Amino acid sequence: MLDPLQQLMLILNGIPSTIAISITSFFIGLFVGLPLSFLRVYGSKSVQIFIDAFEKFFRGVPELVLMFMFFFGFGLYFPFPFKNVFFTANFVLGLRSAANQSQIFRGAIRGVGDEQLVAAMSLGLSKPKSILFVMLPQVVIYSTPGLGSEYALLVKDSAYAYLIGAIEMMAYTDWIRKATLDTVTPYIFSALLYILLTFPIATFLDRWGNLKKKQLGLERR
Repeated sequence: MLDPLQQLMLILNGIPSTIAISITSFFIGLFVGLPLSFLRVYGSKSVQIFIDAFEKFFRGVPELVLMFMFFFGFGLYFPFPFKNVFFTANFVLGLRSAANQSQIFRGAIRGVGDEQLVAAMSLGLSKPKSILFVMLPQVVIYSTPGLGSEYALLVKDSAYAYLIGAIEMMAYTDWIRKATLDTVTPYIFSALLYILLTFPIATFLDRWGNLKKKQLGLERR
């Protein structure tokens, strides 16, 4: 029989995997979602339609359905890479995050406004350089509070990876539940750990983003 302290120490073993999935999928979402947001605003009509469909699909289908579809469905036909638990978890959560982050960045682009782009181009910068050197830094600062919330969401959603075999916090939690028949204590510990992994970072990014906007005079009027 595991006492509460032993249960907690066992669940702590799952934190590295939980963090690894969360951070990896966040950066997949960042590197996919950021260019998608600019293409959604400044791209051609056909590109905008494609990105809109991508966002609707990955935002509209539950993560659990996506996990099962890619791992158990596509994994039958493409065992490499979709039968790799961590690849599939990061792939699904990363693309889901890309759809969310694309909308976060798109809202920030509108917040910055096209006037900045027009002004930069009137000074002789090309459109790509105007976006890269003038728009992008401001967009990132505008987006920081939303990105903090997105990271917190990914930490929580990483629990779905347990259902396809990832050994993370929920896996250890369920093992304890099965071994001890304790249906309360391990879940309380997991809930508290998820809070500790999400709220401090989300709160920091929210405050840092708002502070930078004030310092740089980027507050919306």
